Amino acid sequence: MRKRTVRSGLKFMLAGVICVIIATFFPAQAADFLMLGIGGEVRLTFLGFFLGGVCGGCGVLVAAAGLVQAGGNEREVRLVPTVVMLLSMVVLFFALAYSSFTTPAEAPALQRGESINI
Repeated sequence: MRKRTVRSGLKFMLAGVICVIIATFFPAQAADFLMLGIGGEVRLTFLGFFLGGVCGGCGVLVAAAGLVQAGGNEREVRLVPTVVMLLSMVVLFFALAYSSFTTPAEAPALQRGESINI
């Protein structure tokens, strides 16, 4: 097992999970931060899901290749911090998903001069 290659694959997977978290839960804030115009939020969401899938899939392939290869003379590489970070991001994703299902949606604020039609 080549730990360096496995660690690179895990980092790709971590990047993919972070992209999906941003695209799922924070697209408006990220679009405002990047100063995207109208419709930027939708494009950012699509791009986040796309990059998350690409990074995650590439990470799985790289990690699997690292697991299959022979180790040889490799200096000590620690996998535990990267695995802990990846697991914590997955837990964060599920915690944010749970919180989005359980908290009620806020009613949009009315602009000046608007009324509610029933």
